[in-house]
Amino acid sequence: MIQKYFYGVVFSASTALFFLHRTFLTEGGLDVLFASYVVNVVLAVFGYWILQMLRVKHPEKLGFVFMALSGMKFLVFFVFLQPLYNADGQISSTEFGMFFIPYATTTLLETVALVRALNKM
Repeated sequence: MIQKYFYGVVFSASTALFFLHRTFLTEGGLDVLFASYVVNVVLAVFGYWILQMLRVKHPEKLGFVFMALSGMKFLVFFVFLQPLYNADGQISSTEFGMFFIPYATTTLLETVALVRALNKM
């Protein structure tokens, strides 16, 4: 079921988690938190779409493509988000959570949806 409604599930879960995360955020950085959620959702949706396009014609390559897309997520983090987190010279546990919670959520949802889709093949 999750693969059928993946886009709605990832958007809804990330939106709910963003508002929950924002509630517990004691330090500033709301714009960085929002950027982190948006970037992770966009990359998860893009990655899921790519994998869905490839799963019929190239199912043997999906693992490599999934790993490449995961690497791309980290590359985007280091290029775009890490400078925002590291503006004060250090990355606190709050800032780490601002990256890792949306990353882990979207990657988990993406993985579950893809595993279920591949098990149906």
